[in-house]
Amino acid sequence: MTGTFDGSEHRHAYPRLYELMNALQGRRFTTRLRASPLAVIVTRPDDPTGATQTITCRPRPTDYDRMWFFNDATGEPIAEAADIVDAAVIIAGHLSPAP
Repeated sequence: MTGTFDGSEHRHAYPRLYELMNALQGRRFTTRLRASPLAVIVTRPDDPTGATQTITCRPRPTDYDRMWFFNDATGEPIAEAADIVDAAVIIAGHLSPAP
């Protein structure tokens, strides 16, 4: 692996992001898989603000390099990539309108 990780260098990033994209589409989010750097772009179709979230997948050094989903804008970890449902719920919560 090179010193600068863009997400596309890890062979497990694409399938995990694809699974996440499908889980979010099942929750009625609009998603797009971006190739370079590898990420899923998520929007809520009925959101008048047009808020988006860009999700990447990469190893997390503080968790023995297990694959994790990250909020690309903040760099914050979302959930372990093996936990697709948990990640989809957290992302949906971030993009849901406030009551």
